[in-house]
Amino acid sequence: MQEKSPPTMTARPAVLQNLDSRSDADLLTIFSNCVRVLAKGENENAQLVVAAIEKEWLRRAQAWSGDARPSEGMLAALGYHVGNNGESLAVRRRILTHVIEGELPIVGSVAYTSEWGGPGTQKRFEKLLRVLSNMVESARNNPSKGSAIAHWQADMDWLTEEYLAPDSE
Repeated sequence: MQEKSPPTMTARPAVLQNLDSRSDADLLTIFSNCVRVLAKGENENAQLVVAAIEKEWLRRAQAWSGDARPSEGMLAALGYHVGNNGESLAVRRRILTHVIEGELPIVGSVAYTSEWGGPGTQKRFEKLLRVLSNMVESARNNPSKGSAIAHWQADMDWLTEEYLAPDSE
């Protein structure tokens, strides 16, 4: 009779061991990489890393003492880019879902980040729609921004349908 070997446990991703010593830029890069992986399908390691990054963002927010306005906004910091050289639809939607439902990094200052409200709140949803709408309006008279405008508009429509549509039950 053959002995059964014990079940193998999946090793924790190595990146989790030193998140607290990584720079904000490194955390955003790791987050963006995980979003790309998750846009292709569920991935337990990527989900673990995103959860750990969110926890680190919360820790940093509590210890923050700066008050600067960001040079780039929340969406750009999280890797949300549109247009001909922008992210795929799946990556953009994954980022937007995270913006609505997840913890956000400190971008510029705690004051700026707090403008976004908490995860899953109406304040967060309205801020996101307002930012996307402002991008559409600021690019409206620029013929080279047609693709970007179409992406922003499609993303706003999707957000409204996904988060405001009444349940069908």
